[in-house]
Amino acid sequence: MTDATEDHSPDAYDSELELVAAHLANLDLDGQQFADTLRATLDQLLDGRRNGRYEYQKLHKTEKTYMGTLVEINLHREYGFDDGDVTDYRIAGVEVDCKFSQRIGGWEMGPEMVGHLCLVVTASDLKSTWKAGLVRASEPHLRAVTNRDAKRRLNESGVTAIRWLWPEHGKLEENLLLHLDSDKCKRIMNAKGRNQRHGQARIFQLFREVQGIILRRAIIETVGHGLDDPMKRARGNGGARDALRPEGILVLGHQDNDPQVAQALGLPVPAKGELVASRVAPAPAVPDDRPTAEISGTYWVVAKPEDEPTIAPVIPRK
Repeated sequence: MTDATEDHSPDAYDSELELVAAHLANLDLDGQQFADTLRATLDQLLDGRRNGRYEYQKLHKTEKTYMGTLVEINLHREYGFDDGDVTDYRIAGVEVDCKFSQRIGGWEMGPEMVGHLCLVVTASDLKSTWKAGLVRASEPHLRAVTNRDAKRRLNESGVTAIRWLWPEHGKLEENLLLHLDSDKCKRIMNAKGRNQRHGQARIFQLFREVQGIILRRAIIETVGHGLDDPMKRARGNGGARDALRPEGILVLGHQDNDPQVAQALGLPVPAKGELVASRVAPAPAVPDDRPTAEISGTYWVVAKPEDEPTIAPVIPRK
């Protein structure tokens, strides 16, 4: 509980703030858990699997408001914080409230938060950035009350006083569809195929258009929205792995021999729930600088645009 006698003026040392900061650093050494939780929360809010949405700015106002609630809930679950009495959490025995805003300084503190610590969080899917910090919602850090519900934002002194956590880790895992070339994105999202459900056609087009880059589950599910199991349509047994072989395209996942093939070809190696695609070609008789993978007794490289199309090899399953 906050000590009412402690000096919370802008330049004062805040022992509770430092205690909570140290506790969070101990729970999450480099901030990767925090970053992953924010990425998962954005994906949860966009809900691309059901509706194909991938742009935060196009969400309804009420949905954007709900982002703060989801961040608070998901961080609570991820770190196993205790419940606070007045605030959202109790961290290292200290009451801490969680505040989210799309921009620094946009956090709003109700009158019940005055004097308490706040975990202030911001994330931008468009810029692929995030930050989290701790600040005391003390009178010297708050603007004057200007609205009916008496909520207040940090003033310049308050923003300056934020103790930023994990300052070296500000990269949010990219939302690929937001940054993809617009023509490629249109071809993917508008793809239709004869005798195919549109979601499956879109997944096939995704692997044609985006190669050599890790594709997260959320991206595949967004592209394949409307399908019962988009990930299944990305694999074998009638999925993309089989359908795209005649075009020379390999679709690699995290199981069986796929990681070894990806590594040998010089591609990023997928983790669980991830895939990577690449068009391949037989290794040239005169070796060039491309990494070579042996697949079922033959040698393959990542194809160059000028390489003739050929049927991709079947990767043995373990």
